[in-house]
Amino acid sequence: MKLMNYIYKFFGFESDDVKVTKKTKNVQKASYNLKVKDELPTEIDGVAVFYPTELSECKDKVELLKKGEPFFLDFRGANASEKAKIMDYFDGVLSVLDATYEDVEKNLYIFLPKNMEIDRS
Repeated sequence: MKLMNYIYKFFGFESDDVKVTKKTKNVQKASYNLKVKDELPTEIDGVAVFYPTELSECKDKVELLKKGEPFFLDFRGANASEKAKIMDYFDGVLSVLDATYEDVEKNLYIFLPKNMEIDRS
């Protein structure tokens, strides 16, 4: 045991009271039931959220930008190549419409029409 305490101290653990115990073979596991929401949000703070999996699902979103409405694209269901295609498509759309987008989180982007920005206050 003293060897283990020395090793623990060496790696920065201060306690001398480290005990190592063996697990018994017949250990019962706790069971639980996680309740996961099946529904993804359709809006975040009043702004529509879309979950595209391919480019064809995004082409109608250009009309939202033309109308001056922001929207989110959440790519959690899209593979990397489809996400790249969609982002390339919107890079062109955004430059033509003088719109912008921002990274909100990993795989979540907000697309903003011309003359709109995020209020960070």
